[in-house]
Amino acid sequence: MIKETVSKSNFWLGLCVGLLIFVALYPTIELNTDCPNLASDADGHESCIWIKNLLWNAVVLISLGLPGDGSSLSESIDEQHHRNMVPILCAIIIIMFYQKRKD
Repeated sequence: MIKETVSKSNFWLGLCVGLLIFVALYPTIELNTDCPNLASDADGHESCIWIKNLLWNAVVLISLGLPGDGSSLSESIDEQHHRNMVPILCAIIIIMFYQKRKD
């Protein structure tokens, strides 16, 4: 059952659209989310910074390490230099052409 689901192009299209939404919205969410104060909650602060770093690394990997695409939605320096939606948009277009050819 899992093998059949993964082999269908609708699965990959849905996955790419979900990743596109993540890459588009995460920088704004990250900029507006404050970590706990280091003095009051050291463990919470460290965990928050670690999770934010992990998610930024995911954004950079999805962007294939390319520099920013110039369409930043916030004033985040990380977004301006590390978020690029072009690779995931190209993947969506390729999958849509594949689906069109398959029909």
